[in-house]
Amino acid sequence: MIIWGMDSDVKHISGAGLNHCETCERKRPFNVILQYRFAYLYYIFAWVTSKQYFLTCEVCQRGWKLNQKTVEANLEQNPIPFLHRYGWSFLVGLVALFVISTLIHG
Repeated sequence: MIIWGMDSDVKHISGAGLNHCETCERKRPFNVILQYRFAYLYYIFAWVTSKQYFLTCEVCQRGWKLNQKTVEANLEQNPIPFLHRYGWSFLVGLVALFVISTLIHG
């Protein structure tokens, strides 16, 4: 049986200070968040399918989309967990080991 699927996660990146919220109609604290989706095979072999950065109000959670390249240029490290980003590489490695083993012992 093959276990596969898709999931999503939201990561808090940083605070963005006080801004005027059009929904709350007041000055509110805002945060930069990352919302991403990933697909997986057996919950281990995963890869990111989409990601978006947002500036959101802490109170009402409304805001707007940010430019991905601009935000990522200012990040110290990637906020997406390693296995969600590169889990697929383990599957590629297992397939490569199987092919090499088959060719050697052939």
